[in-house]
Amino acid sequence: MRIALTQSEGRLAGLQERLEAMGLEVVRQPLIQTRTLQADLKPLADCRWWLFTSVAAVRAVLELGGCLKGRALGAVGQATRQVLEEAGGKVELVAPEETAESLAEAFLALRPFGYVGLPQGNRARPVLAQRLREAGYVVKSAVVYQTQPLPWPPELPVPELLLLASPSGVEALPETVGRQAHLLALGPTTAMALSERGLPYTLVPGPSVEAVLETIARIRGERCPA
Repeated sequence: MRIALTQSEGRLAGLQERLEAMGLEVVRQPLIQTRTLQADLKPLADCRWWLFTSVAAVRAVLELGGCLKGRALGAVGQATRQVLEEAGGKVELVAPEETAESLAEAFLALRPFGYVGLPQGNRARPVLAQRLREAGYVVKSAVVYQTQPLPWPPELPVPELLLLASPSGVEALPETVGRQAHLLALGPTTAMALSERGLPYTLVPGPSVEAVLETIARIRGERCPA
């Protein structure tokens, strides 16, 4: 059985090796790519907090000369946290569910003070900014990267399983591939995007390697290896 992994680099680290240990043939096929924009970071300069909802946002800020030191940083997940820390940043908050909604809830639970900066992509959902503003925070955003679709290689056979990790990936998925493969939706926003396209899917219940493995094991009617 072949599975195509479409998530961004660094997300779900170790998944490919675990899948191969289960006997699956793994193909890495990104559906989107990101490009740093010539953005102005000055609007974020007086923000005590910077919240990042993707690895791409971190890399774009660094390419634009943004300084992470001296700021309180929040990350949407462990991959984003790792990139921030490797760049010398101090991460004080990581969203437990790896979604913008979870990041908002975790931030509001801390009840921190200060303006909030959101470096983000051109396709970022407004939910994080909306929830923080509704709670009374001053939120300043900067679009620092652009998300672009990648074509499906015509020579690549349609896999039996295909993991999707973002609404942007769902949008870039060719209809013919989406109708033939068994789609795995990582998280509720990805699942919602698939529903809007009318594509059937199986929901992966959590944003972790174990959750993906357990979902695939259920599909195959097997016990997930430890």
